[in-house]
Amino acid sequence: MDYRRIRGTDLDVSTVCFGPMRSAGADDSDPRSAKGRAALSAALDAGINFVHSSYEYGVRWMMNEVLRDHPKRHDIHHVIKVPVPDWDDEGRFDPDKVRGMIDEALRDLAADRIALVQWMWRTRPHEDGPRQETLAAIRDDVGETFGRLRDEGKIGYVGVFPYTSASARAAIDTGNFTSVIAYYNPLEMEMAELFGAMDQREMSLLAIRPLYQGVLTDSRPSWEALPAGDRLKAEKHKDLFRHRAGMAEALADAIEAEGSMTRFAMRFPLYAEAVASIIVGLNTPEQVHQVVEQTDNVPYKPDVVARALSYWQQSIDGGSSG
Repeated sequence: MDYRRIRGTDLDVSTVCFGPMRSAGADDSDPRSAKGRAALSAALDAGINFVHSSYEYGVRWMMNEVLRDHPKRHDIHHVIKVPVPDWDDEGRFDPDKVRGMIDEALRDLAADRIALVQWMWRTRPHEDGPRQETLAAIRDDVGETFGRLRDEGKIGYVGVFPYTSASARAAIDTGNFTSVIAYYNPLEMEMAELFGAMDQREMSLLAIRPLYQGVLTDSRPSWEALPAGDRLKAEKHKDLFRHRAGMAEALADAIEAEGSMTRFAMRFPLYAEAVASIIVGLNTPEQVHQVVEQTDNVPYKPDVVARALSYWQQSIDGGSSG
């Protein structure tokens, strides 16, 4: 297992972050739960020391069963979602709500501290203008609240999940965060335009959705090849697959060097020095072993990143990205 430093921190994290969103049901009666328990154990055995979770997933009961007596429990770096304000909070930041989420996570995960908070601020309407106005209004309260929790030893650092590149830039400019957590893959390159700003602030990106929900896999080579029952077999997804085909042509040599689209897509985020880890949903031991193998020893490839960004910018300008 490879490790990278989250810039601006003392956290050396595995380049694969275990994501448990769909790894368990409400209890042991769901057959997913036993597989998810085995997947988390396999991840820790493989050297994964970075684990993502959220109260929203409803799977921490399963995680607790694995983690509470695990010999590596104290070596795990936890990153958790903290959405405050949430959709219905009308932009109000509630420190007590934040503290409750942190205390709940510490208990449920049998953790000594939360290494990294994935802070999110959700607003209605879901637009950059109101979102950035909210950030400006609450940034001091956010800093003070997380500062107190850090002083108490309950958290280590705070990253931000900004939804859009415009909101990401606003968050970066505050200087209050050590990382950005965002979608990033060859078809979603918005965050690559901010790598320079992240470099200046000594921030890292944690990349979510490397396979773009299955679009960037060998099993879905084109829209036409999708079976009738596939969730992406809808007219609205045709442009997405045209974009996939254009990207595959532009980066054909890089994909060929990795041997397959799936392997290329899993490794692509780690080509960028700004990326510390990829957050991947892992529901079975087999998936864990496959992803660990696919992401072993990934070199930095700034030329491939630059070419992917250039293609993405051209496709956006041409209106072909869907």
